[in-house]
Amino acid sequence: MFASFPPEMQAELRKKAICRSFSPGQFLYHRGDVADGFWVVEKGQVKLGHQDVQGNMHILFILGPGDSFGELACLGQFDRVLDAEALDTAQLMWVSDTIFSEIITGSPEISRQLLRILALQLQEALDDLLVVRNMPAPKRLAQRLLAFAEGREAPVRLGIKQQELAELIGVSRMTIASTLAELEALGLITRHYGHLVIEDPAALQCWMKD
Repeated sequence: MFASFPPEMQAELRKKAICRSFSPGQFLYHRGDVADGFWVVEKGQVKLGHQDVQGNMHILFILGPGDSFGELACLGQFDRVLDAEALDTAQLMWVSDTIFSEIITGSPEISRQLLRILALQLQEALDDLLVVRNMPAPKRLAQRLLAFAEGREAPVRLGIKQQELAELIGVSRMTIASTLAELEALGLITRHYGHLVIEDPAALQCWMKD
């Protein structure tokens, strides 16, 4: 959401925000924590998901530079619904709820723009849901990978395992392995131990639409 804010609002938030660094595997917050602000990724990657009782992280999103998260819980004044963990060494900007609220309440125009942003995000989410329901596994995977890569410079490195990808799109590990092999044979991705690389997001986008 931060990237959609008006430039003057982004500048004001950056002036008042706090910069923090996190090590790989360090948690930023846990499900159920009070939403007293939101984060903007400056460097590195952060994964959002649900950590089970065995300590396994079930990933829903991987965020990189320019991405923000936690605004909705902050605006809605409800507790965190996901766990947030640094995927690698990451630098983030913390915007407190107090600062966020001051800027929003001080400008009716910004409040209206926020409503438009929220409405657009909801419409996009509904559109995606309708499309994804009937997609074959390779297309669903490509769509999720493109969402991870959006706004990042190619090649895009994603620290995510095959089992985590399988859970993301609701298929078996065997299916995800064959799907990744198919995309790799097309030169769209390369697989590595513990991560994969999207070589050309634009080419992946064209393939998905074909």
